[in-house]
Amino acid sequence: MNIDFIELFNKVGRVARPSHHAFVPVSSMEEKFVESCFDSLDMLMIVMYMSEIYDIDDEIAKEMYAESMQEMYDLIQQHKKRDPESIEWAMEMIK
Repeated sequence: MNIDFIELFNKVGRVARPSHHAFVPVSSMEEKFVESCFDSLDMLMIVMYMSEIYDIDDEIAKEMYAESMQEMYDLIQQHKKRDPESIEWAMEMIK
């Protein structure tokens, strides 16, 4: 099953970003994170959640730095040990 990576990222981002802060979903793979609503702490949390979802070693996750959605997707594809079964399954992983 192919999961919409942007949809998954936005759902994870909503969990990572405190609810009292504005949230603007990412809309394209080319979008740069500096142009998004996510700050560096949000991005750290998103990477940690994504590494949990895709079963990426913590040591590798700590070094993962992406400037855009496409870069994050490529890094995840390079280091993942599994694919999530569904977006719902992925969100259960990070509860």
